[in-house]
Amino acid sequence: MSDRRVQILAFLEAHVSARLAELADHLGITRQGALRHLEALQDAGLVELATSERHGPGRPYHSYRLTPTASAHLPNQPKMLVDELVEYLQMDEMDRFFAARSARLEAEYAGRLGGFEGPERARELARLATASGHLTEVEEGPGGTIIRHHNCPIQDAATRGLLPCQHEQDMYGRLLGAKVEREGWLGRGDAACTYHITANEGTRIG
Repeated sequence: MSDRRVQILAFLEAHVSARLAELADHLGITRQGALRHLEALQDAGLVELATSERHGPGRPYHSYRLTPTASAHLPNQPKMLVDELVEYLQMDEMDRFFAARSARLEAEYAGRLGGFEGPERARELARLATASGHLTEVEEGPGGTIIRHHNCPIQDAATRGLLPCQHEQDMYGRLLGAKVEREGWLGRGDAACTYHITANEGTRIG
């Protein structure tokens, strides 16, 4: 996939939708040039053209957005694609990108964690995380549960800042109803990303 098309996907991932002029300005090319890339992405089933209503006076306008297929799969693509996407994002855009990724994963995980409680809930969460690209294990440690990621599909992106890790840490806290503290990080050379989980008052995790 060309760099221009990766940039378009990253921009739409961060901004939800964009008009042709906005994409051309972002890419620094003509509208006709941007349109050629958009048409190729449409042919690939990754981008679609939609009609948006204005909030004020004026006629509806056309904007581009990711297709449901692209939205569902882009965050879980191989590590290389994620790294390519975030390479073109500013920090605030990267924050939105990983916030959206975390929200999708959280919604998916929450739907599959129903009926699991305590240690079983943490173990099932680890299984789901492994299926999403993190090789994850759970063990019981002093004072709580330990979740360890032994590989990370977004590690290179995370080294630009801790935004991806923070979104993931917050997501685990919400899903487990617990306090989550990160004690190890692959990005600094540790053997694993290690999360120490301690139950909130009235909640039993371990």
